[in-house]
Amino acid sequence: METPYACYLQLPGLLDLQQPRSPDVQSAQWADERLFITVHQSAELLVSQALVDLERASRQARHGHGPTAITALRRVTAVICLLEGHLALLDHLTPESFASFRPLLDKVSGAQSRQFIELFQQITAPDRFTLSTEGPETLPGAHAAGERELAEEFRAFRAAVTRWRTRHLLLVERMIGDKAGTAGTSGLAYLRSQIDLPPRTTHD
Repeated sequence: METPYACYLQLPGLLDLQQPRSPDVQSAQWADERLFITVHQSAELLVSQALVDLERASRQARHGHGPTAITALRRVTAVICLLEGHLALLDHLTPESFASFRPLLDKVSGAQSRQFIELFQQITAPDRFTLSTEGPETLPGAHAAGERELAEEFRAFRAAVTRWRTRHLLLVERMIGDKAGTAGTSGLAYLRSQIDLPPRTTHD
């Protein structure tokens, strides 16, 4: 019989979702692929929470509730910072171990993640987090102060996303170098085009 804890978190179903395509469950390749799946699945869970809190921050800002909007946006930034550190788990995969199961991914690509696409779109929409004047913060100076703090939190969120994308770029560079992406993208060139980075330089 499952414990209340397992039932509440739906652990049996959750822990059955890691299904590597590597055939030998006792092989290093199977274990490496399972780590790859686990990291990506948990990342998607974290991003889903970030999207929930982004929507909450936007809604609270529209209603003029500055403090609650700021609190929600600050939590989003904390989630993104955790996601950046979360990528360090994949540093425990060598390029050779990743190459061993990469053909099994077929056309699977992180660029296909609808949640990450939505997250990246949020950093181009600061107007969604503009504090309304119709809320409780209508005292002289209070609205302006709330607006400044909310804008500051949005910049922190955007910076956290940029750090994650840069960290991801470095990880991909280590894992596959200049090889094409699994979904037919140009790999590193595609990832670099998505973030504001200085051009690469070569040294003789």
